[in-house]
Amino acid sequence: MNPETIGKNIRDARRRKEMTQAVLAGRMNVTESAISQWENGRTLPDPTIIPDLCAILDVSADWLLSVNAEKRAKEIEAIMKRVDALSRNGCRKETLPILEDAYLHYPESNEIARALMGTTEDLDRKMAIGERLLAECTESGYRASAMQQMIYAYRDKGNLSRAEELARQMPGLWTTSDVFLTHIAKGEKYRKQAQNLRFQLLNLLYEAMHYGIVYGDDETEASYNDDERAQVAQKCVALFELFFEDGDYTFHHGSLEEEYLDLAAWHARKGELEDALDCLGKAADHALSFIEYTESEPGSYHHTSLLFRGAAGGGDVGLGSEQNSASDVLDRMKKPDFDSLSETPAFREIKARLEAAAGPWHVAGT
Repeated sequence: MNPETIGKNIRDARRRKEMTQAVLAGRMNVTESAISQWENGRTLPDPTIIPDLCAILDVSADWLLSVNAEKRAKEIEAIMKRVDALSRNGCRKETLPILEDAYLHYPESNEIARALMGTTEDLDRKMAIGERLLAECTESGYRASAMQQMIYAYRDKGNLSRAEELARQMPGLWTTSDVFLTHIAKGEKYRKQAQNLRFQLLNLLYEAMHYGIVYGDDETEASYNDDERAQVAQKCVALFELFFEDGDYTFHHGSLEEEYLDLAAWHARKGELEDALDCLGKAADHALSFIEYTESEPGSYHHTSLLFRGAAGGGDVGLGSEQNSASDVLDRMKKPDFDSLSETPAFREIKARLEAAAGPWHVAGT
């Protein structure tokens, strides 16, 4: 038996019960120092009191003593592979009951806790799991992920003080691992790290440009009129064209699909039908390219653009819906914005191309 592992299990179980060391000591008829010694892995509980300890902490002896730990690890790995496969095909709703059941059976798994936080739409549930993870977990990666999700959950629940408290504990933009790893790397490692940093900064900049306006708060959204939103969409397109050449957009085809759809609708509302059809055609092109990209094997694609040359891509994409991007564009084309285009030959041709590819996602490797 590993005293450190057992000590951690005792501490985690005690905290889940929201019990202090003093309370547990009183119920076990031992000193508070004894509880501290157990949890720090310096000593082990007497075998004769293990049943009482398990009953108080509401855990099994197998779990407390890490019996069959290897078996549990393999079971958790299998669950996460199944969840990942479903998520990559856009079946996120199907992962929720799987993760809830897994969390019930493997409450000690930080991986399952993090995945459940990212899947559930119940903000109170998300915050409760996150607070529990912060109290029990010392691994920086899991803590940072939990805090990230908790910040948005507390914001959406209107608890801005807690959201800000957590946000201020996160590292600033220039003090992240991506920045430091780039600064200390040399040779080929530097090239890869620099590519990764550019990629992360591109995504962050796009999010600040697009989502801050389209999905910002009411005050932010109200500060941009229809024409200004279209200008932002044009700037987003220009941003991707600046970073990538020769159609080397990989999963950013999905973002370009969305921008061109917004531009097509804007042109249509202004009566600029030729420009609207041109943008709609480009949205369809990107939707089809995105489908092709997701169906490629992970690692089979390599960037050709100057800033990302040689970086691997292909497959391994998390998707937010079960229906693919061709289906998304077809749904958008049913909106009143496109009524003025619906009887044109170009519109029907775009529709036919998309209908041939529409359906559920079939992501490579799943």
